[in-house]
Amino acid sequence: MSWLTKRLALVLSAIALCAGLAVAGEKVPIVYSTDLFHPHTDPDDHYDLACLFAIAEFDIRGIILDLGGTQAKQPGRPAVEQMMYITGRKAPYGFGLSRPLRSRNDKALEEPEQFQAGVMLLLSVLRQSKEPVTVFTTGSCRDVAAAFNREPELLKKKVKAVYFNIGRGPNEPQKECNVDYDPAAYLRMFESGLPLYWCPCFGKDGFETLYEADQTAVVGACTRPVQNYFAYCLTKSTAGPIAFLTSGPHPLPRGPRAMWCTAPMLHAAGRKVYQRGPEDFVALRPKSGAGCQPAALRPEREAGWQPAPQRGWQPAALQPERKAGWQPAPQRGRAGKEIDAFRFVPMRATLEGGNGGLRVEVQPAQPNGFVFRSADPRYKRIMASCLKDLLAELGR
Repeated sequence: MSWLTKRLALVLSAIALCAGLAVAGEKVPIVYSTDLFHPHTDPDDHYDLACLFAIAEFDIRGIILDLGGTQAKQPGRPAVEQMMYITGRKAPYGFGLSRPLRSRNDKALEEPEQFQAGVMLLLSVLRQSKEPVTVFTTGSCRDVAAAFNREPELLKKKVKAVYFNIGRGPNEPQKECNVDYDPAAYLRMFESGLPLYWCPCFGKDGFETLYEADQTAVVGACTRPVQNYFAYCLTKSTAGPIAFLTSGPHPLPRGPRAMWCTAPMLHAAGRKVYQRGPEDFVALRPKSGAGCQPAALRPEREAGWQPAPQRGWQPAALQPERKAGWQPAPQRGRAGKEIDAFRFVPMRATLEGGNGGLRVEVQPAQPNGFVFRSADPRYKRIMASCLKDLLAELGR
């Protein structure tokens, strides 16, 4: 085989590899429901919203501001608008239903118009989408359950997966904040027949998504506008949310922050966890840690290859800051070994008894969903590192 033939074969192999990664990195249509407020009740929701916008794989089709009665008094709109401004990504959003479902079959049709926006947004996205849509909830399941009660066949046809971050692990008493928001809606999910990915907030034997992040480390690695996004939230500022992004500097948040939704969000995006160093972990698209090049081409890159200029959009108001000292994130290069940090294991969840008791069997013969379980004793440290790396890229 001649040198030219070998080189052509190598190039064709690279094209084939990149084509495979393109499939793995396709956009994931997603509707996101969040009990995020301003002034906040729990700032972890602001971290989760930032993760949503930081994950390029997500095609954000809509955002439901959960618990509409509270939203009317403490709307989460400022955080959503700040994220859209920082990233240039746009998505429709609206208030969710204002009261708990009266039964598991409640359609909540009598709710005032301003609180119907969440359900109507979800139904509209599903009707218009040509491909299945992922639904991701971080508060109650109220609007998803009501939408299912109104048009169950639409949801069965168009919903790719429902990630609901709520409850306690299998066969524990399901007393938890998000469950208490709307117990009927929570139980409705388990009997819906939708493709379920249940993410218990707390549980035994690894059936919990909880971990803690060092806010100083995480926010300190962010760009100035993203740091101000968190400062705006944590100080419960009443200033204009967009103008605040270029103000300051402001003190960074300190201390640990309990987090829950990061691992499920990475799973929904199709990312894998890789280890770069002893305590350095990142979540990337499969195989992207080594770049889209076969091994034989890497020495050439190391000898002088330069990446293309970043094209990320930035509003004009942020450009002076970039010119005055902004630095691009360091190139990640090869990410190292893939880590099995968490997984979703098959489950069969059934309701039993007149009070809607939940019985869950893990690894059953006939599963009707999946439940989250950590798979590495370092899970909490791994997720904290992945969160820092993910948010450090936001808005660059």
